[in-house]
Amino acid sequence: MEQNVNKVVSFGIGAYESARASAETLLKNLETEINALIAQGESVQSENAVKVRSAVTDASKQVSTLVEQAKAQYSDLSAKAQKAFADLQAKASELAAKLPVGKQAA
Repeated sequence: MEQNVNKVVSFGIGAYESARASAETLLKNLETEINALIAQGESVQSENAVKVRSAVTDASKQVSTLVEQAKAQYSDLSAKAQKAFADLQAKASELAAKLPVGKQAA
């Protein structure tokens, strides 16, 4: 019985190690293939490839510009809203101080 258990455990360890080694090899091969495809794509200088790269670069710059503009507008709007809220609080406090009820309660 003990010998059969040891065989099953050894089988499990062997299967695990085999799967791990296969996975590592697969990942290395996949990385090599991806890098080869990237290099191949970078070497293509056809008219269409140049147009696609240019369009993607332009789109990326436009998105970055829009993001920066949105951030600036948000900051500006946030500052204006905070100032308006502070002004409103000050006016409310000023009005509350003038109310007769406020004076009696104090």
